[in-house]
Amino acid sequence: MRVAMSREDWARFEGLVRGASVSTPTQARAQGAVISRLMETSRVASETAPGPLDWMDWERKKTLRLLCPAV
Repeated sequence: MRVAMSREDWARFEGLVRGASVSTPTQARAQGAVISRLMETSRVASETAPGPLDWMDWERKKTLRLLCPAV
């Protein structure tokens, strides 16, 4: 699976993986454990949160940042 996200989000994800790697034998399993935990948290939150987030908006903003870096 390929995942794209901001550097800040990658740093947060890697921090979660480091915490999960204590109880899992491999990095891949630690990553899977983190993703599963985040999905479960999201499922619970989505029961009360309004509508889904628009991931295309995030992709558009990412592309604009790459094409037009801040001066």
